[in-house]
Amino acid sequence: MQANVYDISQPVGLSHAALTHGFATIVVIAVFGRISGGHFNPVVSWAMVLCQQLPPLAFPFYMASQFFGGFAGNLLSACLQRKRDFLVWENYSTIDYFLPRDGIEFGYDKVHNSTYQKTILLTTQLAATSSGITHLGANHQWWEGLMSETITTYFFVTVILMMVVDREPGEGSALIIGMMVVVNIFATASITGTAMNPVRALSPNVVAEIVLSSSSLPDKFWTYHYIYWAGPFLGSTIAVIGYKLLLSKNDRLIP
Repeated sequence: MQANVYDISQPVGLSHAALTHGFATIVVIAVFGRISGGHFNPVVSWAMVLCQQLPPLAFPFYMASQFFGGFAGNLLSACLQRKRDFLVWENYSTIDYFLPRDGIEFGYDKVHNSTYQKTILLTTQLAATSSGITHLGANHQWWEGLMSETITTYFFVTVILMMVVDREPGEGSALIIGMMVVVNIFATASITGTAMNPVRALSPNVVAEIVLSSSSLPDKFWTYHYIYWAGPFLGSTIAVIGYKLLLSKNDRLIP
């Protein structure tokens, strides 16, 4: 799977991303859930460890498998694309560094006009869409990205815990979990791409490093990557704490 930053002024692109990720989540959970639990995400596996639903020793093996799957999928995607599709990153880097940053606020370039700002957002969208590269959205601060990933992962993991841990997973569980993915992407795709998954954020970036030379990548390519690890793991941990304190049907700590 790939995490993309989308310009919210382009509703078709955003809808495509949200529905594609949501439907993919529904399918893989419905098909493979009975075999491994259908985690496909280290923070979900981490939540299951904290809830005693997965042995701690199994966690590193789950995470390694998830990274291998994400890396293989993104590498295959890169092989099917023309290399020039990745080179839009060079355009992104040039536009991002040479426009007067002080004149940009809330999606508008007050020094020139809105056309310049739209160019930045459009190039960001093209870069993310064509290669799956994960990065902090234009004109967003690191703390906004961290909060976005933490909050969306919190709701995502809470839904999983309520649908899977509290009761036997039913046929509707995958649908509800997938719909939560759709809602989260619609809400925060323009900020971080709504990864909610460290491996999903890491894999396409590693592939981009292989396909492109480092000189073709902007400085912010790795600068804020930590938010895709800290945010999801923090959100997952908070979700488990809230679940155990208030939401668990059988053994919540606060009746």
